[in-house]
Amino acid sequence: MRLRTVVFGTMGLLATAVAASLIFAPTAAGESLVAVFGSVAPTTALLAGSLVVGLCSVFAGWLGGLLGGGSPTAFDVAVDSPPEDVTATEGRLFAADIDAAIDDAVAGDDAAMDTVTERLAAAATTAYAIGAGVSQADARRAVRAGTWTDDAVAAALLSPTEPQSLLARLRLWLDPESERRRRIRRTVDAIEQVSGGAR
Repeated sequence: MRLRTVVFGTMGLLATAVAASLIFAPTAAGESLVAVFGSVAPTTALLAGSLVVGLCSVFAGWLGGLLGGGSPTAFDVAVDSPPEDVTATEGRLFAADIDAAIDDAVAGDDAAMDTVTERLAAAATTAYAIGAGVSQADARRAVRAGTWTDDAVAAALLSPTEPQSLLARLRLWLDPESERRRRIRRTVDAIEQVSGGAR
């Protein structure tokens, strides 16, 4: 048993006993304190007894703080970080690599954009093969030709031969990050559409 627990327990019991005697038998407590402190008025003796209890409690707290500097108990840990608190670190838990690549691609990293378009092309190929009921090879050709979707933005993003529209190119020049994000978003939506809404 830790020394701090013993000190606090003992002082708590003493304080409780004195407080109970002051509440339930103030006359008897006053007479007992008069016997201890000498010939003083019972009211003064009660006040002195309360002061002694208060000082003992302060001393116990101070001593407990000095003695309790060791390793924290399970109770201390639970108070500092209760189990109902969310303890998971903030961050992306699923598909973190593709999320990071998308962020980098939107910021203008060409290598990241290549990675993103490759991943999206693979997803579009699989989705189109399932949705259209064609082979993977046919779906791959459709994605490269831009015929896998009616969305011209998505088709152009994944096709090496289909250019983006003049308006999309103007948007890329005026606000490159927003336009890159828009193209990726449109492609994801097109993939979801050709797959029948299944992700």
